Amino acid sequence: MISDDVRRFVLTSIPSVPYLEAMLVFHRSPAVDLSAADVARALYIDEDRARALLESLVSAGIVDGSGNDGSRFRYGPRDEPLKELIDRLARTYDDEMIAVTHLIHDEVGKSAHRFADAFKLRKER
Repeated sequence: MISDDVRRFVLTSIPSVPYLEAMLVFHRSPAVDLSAADVARALYIDEDRARALLESLVSAGIVDGSGNDGSRFRYGPRDEPLKELIDRLARTYDDEMIAVTHLIHDEVGKSAHRFADAFKLRKER
């Protein structure tokens, strides 16, 4: 079962499964500096996609850039409440992977459907 706080976090802050997986790569190895290439290899995605995920994770206050040139990243939630929430999400994902991914996909699908509906032409009577 997904707790209400984790459900809310997923629905408001986790835009995709690759985003979640990238976050968890850092969560699992909090003391390790990783590059976009490292994340790309871990997730089986291209480096451009990994860079975009990293930018999003930095903006969200989940990952810190490190190194002089900003090419290395390390797990670094901006505050303790966020760290604890990510810990709970990681445990939930370990136990309820399918439920969490469905929650992400269902929300993405609903948002896309609402967006598409905004452009449908309605027949006038």
